[in-house]
Amino acid sequence: MAGKKPRVKTSSEVVPYINVDRPVFVYRNLNFKCLSVMQDGIVRCHVDNIVLEDCEFRVGKAGQAKVRETKSKNVHAKVKGYLVPHPQDILDMEWDILYYNPYTCDEFIHQATGTHVKAAKFVDIDTVEGILSFGTEFMGV
Repeated sequence: MAGKKPRVKTSSEVVPYINVDRPVFVYRNLNFKCLSVMQDGIVRCHVDNIVLEDCEFRVGKAGQAKVRETKSKNVHAKVKGYLVPHPQDILDMEWDILYYNPYTCDEFIHQATGTHVKAAKFVDIDTVEGILSFGTEFMGV
């Protein structure tokens, strides 16, 4: 198990470790090559793929500045949202591809347009495939 926290594969397996009525924060865990799921400031589990609803994209500017200065990664970019425990019904939608690179981006970016992203109705995050969003909301719009 990564970091002595439970390691699961998908959203449905995250359910026993969190309160599904409350938001979680998800970030890429580079040490364990997975996604970490935080709730109430505590990492509850690690997962390979997770789907969230009513999402916000957050980048901590101080952490980002430190990464750029020291060239050493830290946790400063997260997706906040509510777990979708059974995402099968929404997987056939047309998804946008997003990315975040602390060295070249100030915020999460919509790959096709290069536009900064602030929120999305649904987000599908995968350790291999990256970040997909549906119902994407852009900054300044």
